[in-house]
Amino acid sequence: MISLTLQHAQRLSAALVPLYAAPRPEDLLAQLSDAVNGVMGAEMTCFDTFDEAGRMLNLGGNAPSLFTPEALRWLAEHVHTHPLFGPVFQARVPTPVKITDFCADRQFTRTDIFNDFYRPITVTHQLIVGFQVPGMGFATCALSRSRADFTETERALLAFVQPHLVALLQLAHAEPASRPALDAALGLTRREADVLYQLTLGRADKEIAHHCRISPRTVHQHLRSIYAKLGVDNRTAACLRAVAGH
Repeated sequence: MISLTLQHAQRLSAALVPLYAAPRPEDLLAQLSDAVNGVMGAEMTCFDTFDEAGRMLNLGGNAPSLFTPEALRWLAEHVHTHPLFGPVFQARVPTPVKITDFCADRQFTRTDIFNDFYRPITVTHQLIVGFQVPGMGFATCALSRSRADFTETERALLAFVQPHLVALLQLAHAEPASRPALDAALGLTRREADVLYQLTLGRADKEIAHHCRISPRTVHQHLRSIYAKLGVDNRTAACLRAVAGH
């Protein structure tokens, strides 16, 4: 049985806490990709979504120079031949899976998808997890590297990070409710709705104070009241409620 150590917990905290402390939707995906790489020791991380027919749409990652639009179009057309397409998308295996769980290295290197897509970007090993993101649908996080295969500890780490991926992807891509909608739907005062709306835009307390023309201390007071009314205890949970609009 794999058990995560204090060192693992420290690595996770160092990677994820900054994203929760001051989320910025406009570049959160790139930050999240870098954070996952730091935790997992991957060389690149990629996020994708899939429609009901299995068509892939790339959300982004931290290797845009490798994942060119032309290369991604090719991958989208041939993703159904990937060794993990069946387990991840069709069977919806809820835990992280590796290519080597279903396909030996030698067998994978003989496939067209390896030789036409992965070999040029020097990817030989992948660890992928799929999950439902409210408001977005089915998404995947694929970790890739060219050296040794991913370990069981790294698989356990990705499983631990998975709920954070769901929450942060929702923040990065869902449209928050407008300020008046927050006012009506969540039972907030006009000023609380203003503060929460600024929060969903990824602004820090000082920036919220500037935009709302109030002091940072007043921002803190409004946030305490907002958390109490929404039944949450942190910025990310409050933003998720705002994104959901109820």
